[in-house]
Amino acid sequence: MIVTLTTDFGLRDGYVAAMKGAMLAAAPDVRAVDVTHEVPAQDVMAAAFVLRGAAPFFPAGTVHLAVVDPGVGTLRRAIAARLVVGGTPCRFVGPDNGLLPLLADGPPVEAVVLDRPGAWRTPVPSDTLHGRDVFGPVAAALAAGAALDDIGSPAGPLAPLHWPLPRVDAEGVEGMVLHVDRFGNCTTNIPREALAGRGGFKAYVGSSVLRRHAPSYGHVAAGEPLTLFGSSGHLEIAVNRGDAAALLSVVRGAPVSVVFEAAPAPPPRTRTRSASAA
Repeated sequence: MIVTLTTDFGLRDGYVAAMKGAMLAAAPDVRAVDVTHEVPAQDVMAAAFVLRGAAPFFPAGTVHLAVVDPGVGTLRRAIAARLVVGGTPCRFVGPDNGLLPLLADGPPVEAVVLDRPGAWRTPVPSDTLHGRDVFGPVAAALAAGAALDDIGSPAGPLAPLHWPLPRVDAEGVEGMVLHVDRFGNCTTNIPREALAGRGGFKAYVGSSVLRRHAPSYGHVAAGEPLTLFGSSGHLEIAVNRGDAAALLSVVRGAPVSVVFEAAPAPPPRTRTRSASAA
């Protein structure tokens, strides 16, 4: 029984440990796998990006707990849901703040509001740490075999949140940087499909123009910037053995413009004289 953990709690304080302790108290055999606890504070979209890149690769039955919850203690709902992510059926627990719809390929297969205090650590949870008192114990119960209708009532539509989409036309693509990883690689919202069959292109980001596109980092010299399609299938701005974000002064949300190179004009056709006209 696996529960993955994605939070903005960091590791300096005891919040992650308290949540894991509450999970173990609810289901002692649960296995907690940390996706990350370094999501930027209260950044729901960043949490969804990271978790979407990891969730489809876990075995069936895994429960994914995502607690990036700027609305904790307010009227925002606590939910659990069955979603399809990257073509893989998955189960998730977290706040109803748009995080789960960002993950999913489409509408949830099933979603419930966590309104059964018997599944919580305490019927009177903290106003500021629902990860410990509500989400963690519920995720552990689901991993141990509980069904969604054991821990909540039908939720109806979830709070919507949508990824920003690139704009594509005959001349190029206008997109943005969605994520900067620890290496300084900058992943954009421009999918491979948007550039398929377009031939060559150059990318404008910050004050730089990137003219090299390669299959991976090592195909260019050390220190040279390039574009490539990363493991997410999206266009990435990178520097071989370097930090693209620092070198090119790129931050999350920065605009990226891809300009298609004009196809070379075909050579002029020459008319050949037939033998009868000689």
